[in-house]
Amino acid sequence: MRVDVSLKYLDRSEFIDNVIEKNIKKISRRLRMFRRDDPIHISLHLEKHPLREQYFCRAHVYLPAKLLNADEKGRTFPVAVNKSFAALVKQLDKHKEKVETHVRKKKGTRRRTARAQ
Repeated sequence: MRVDVSLKYLDRSEFIDNVIEKNIKKISRRLRMFRRDDPIHISLHLEKHPLREQYFCRAHVYLPAKLLNADEKGRTFPVAVNKSFAALVKQLDKHKEKVETHVRKKKGTRRRTARAQ
């Protein structure tokens, strides 16, 4: 899994790295359903409004067959990042459920055809 982080009007600090790392772990736990050799890429763009205390977080998760996007803003840096990753987790759980349902249906049809013969 590759992670790219870009910052605009922000300086990289240990606090920023900790917030990002905590949220990346949440996503990586949900990505275990994919094979290790599948190309998964997470892209983050974090930006602070130059005049106000407002932060923007754009997050993209590139899966083998799907692209998940989240674009959130907040008054503090952690709020923006947490909202963005919460939206990604929700989308990822929904996609995971669809994939698992498809696999279950596929396995069910194989059993029925084998029994019918």
